[in-house]
Amino acid sequence: MYDLNELKTFVSVMETGNLKDSAQALGVSKSTLSRRINHLETVLNQPLLRRQANRLIANEAGLQFLPFAKKMLAIADDGLKAVEDLKGEVTGKLTVYVHNILIRGWFSNRMFEFLDKYPGVNMEVKTGNNVSQGSSANDVSIWVGKPTDEGLKAEKIGQLTQGVYASPRYLEERGEFTHPSELNQCAWVDMIKNDENSICLDNEKEGRVCFSVPDSRLIVDQFTLHVDAMIRGNGVGILPHYLVDMRARHHADSLVNCLPDWRADPMPVYIQYPYGHLPKKLQVLINYLKEESQHFY
Repeated sequence: MYDLNELKTFVSVMETGNLKDSAQALGVSKSTLSRRINHLETVLNQPLLRRQANRLIANEAGLQFLPFAKKMLAIADDGLKAVEDLKGEVTGKLTVYVHNILIRGWFSNRMFEFLDKYPGVNMEVKTGNNVSQGSSANDVSIWVGKPTDEGLKAEKIGQLTQGVYASPRYLEERGEFTHPSELNQCAWVDMIKNDENSICLDNEKEGRVCFSVPDSRLIVDQFTLHVDAMIRGNGVGILPHYLVDMRARHHADSLVNCLPDWRADPMPVYIQYPYGHLPKKLQVLINYLKEESQHFY
């Protein structure tokens, strides 16, 4: 008989290639993982892994056994979910992937409130801004921007409006802006550029104005780095008003809206989850997050 913990250990080691990373991922010691692997190999009556340099690599038996181990774990997980759903209680584990721009100020508060309300729930939270990470491996994904995984149901729950920001220090040295046409003459702190390499701003009287993004000495894919660079006076950039307002609660006047009458294109916020029947715990979480999305603007 296979022990589920031993199967989880084997699959994890196959993914990481070493006991150290698997021990951290599973929250147990390396010696415990080593014992699990040894016991599984004893049950199967043959070795599954071999050591090469500092890595553990599957032998032929390990490669053959891996898909069956994954299938057994998936079946066990499905069985647990089915039993939990029959109880009609909000209990069990939930895996949530959240875009990093929403973690501080929004999701962190929602997470603690949800766990306080449903003490039978365990939650694993993953963060990032790589769309491939918000995959079907998670129960729920909260994504900023257009979702790309067609295998998941996607519902738009809000949007983050944006504007042009800079630090007071930069504006003191460079001078105030009066029109978007001036932006291509200044230093620019940019997120990873879009395909068109341009930005458009809207104004109620003048309509829509688009311009090429100036060359930037700093292009980042993290909003935290984006904000830090702008606060240091490295240039101007587009930021969600929500993110700036969250920062202003602790660091007032660190960023200034350079063109308050002009709006950048908003970033949509989506919630993604599997199609079909959902367990009660997942239904409750989805409905809760939808209700709390009123914080977006």
